[in-house]
Amino acid sequence: MTVHNIMEDRVAERVDALYEAIQKEHPGFLSCDCESCRADTLCYVLNRIPAKYIVSDRGVTYSSLAGSTQLKADIDALVIEGMKIVNTAKRPYHKEKGRLPNVPKTPAFVFPACIGTVYDGHTFEPIPNAQITILCNGKNVQMEDITWSNPCYTYQSTQGTYSFKPAAVPAEKPGVSTEFSFTVEITADGYEPHLHSFTIPVTSGGESAECFSIRLQDSYLFMPSEDADKQPN
Repeated sequence: MTVHNIMEDRVAERVDALYEAIQKEHPGFLSCDCESCRADTLCYVLNRIPAKYIVSDRGVTYSSLAGSTQLKADIDALVIEGMKIVNTAKRPYHKEKGRLPNVPKTPAFVFPACIGTVYDGHTFEPIPNAQITILCNGKNVQMEDITWSNPCYTYQSTQGTYSFKPAAVPAEKPGVSTEFSFTVEITADGYEPHLHSFTIPVTSGGESAECFSIRLQDSYLFMPSEDADKQPN
């Protein structure tokens, strides 16, 4: 059974249509209409409207008649809002092409996205501007594509949360189960460096991971103790 959120198609159509229409007017708020900016705008809108799922052809037929005028207006308003926000905070790779380079042929070990959060060990407040480097066997891990960076960072807006997705590793054949060991190295101004190791069990197979994402244990950073800075008498 295939479940599909029809709002993805509707919003994608409106994003493309509005980008095409507005860029012809050369407004001051729109300086780029590349694929990455459109994708970020699409996500901005989808995260702010209710999903509508269908499982059949009949669902498609009924859903085509169910869209309200108000919903369409709300979508357009959110698209414009998203365009403005995305335009003022473009991703570093927003003009790059080849979003999925070096995708290995199947079978392969495909990893889920990994999500973690960095906290102050004394106040338990999220730490922004922390740098997270993902290592395997002492070397920086290649990410799945240019939308994921290594090292990655935490921000005030993400409340200390970071995410990364290692690139798939080719396998000799499907159905092989193994574990990959990774180390997360976290640094932040005013704090002691922090290392955290973990393993991901994977089975070689197709192009998608067995689960979409996994949650890493929270990391707590501490400031250097005053006693450690003092020289012994």
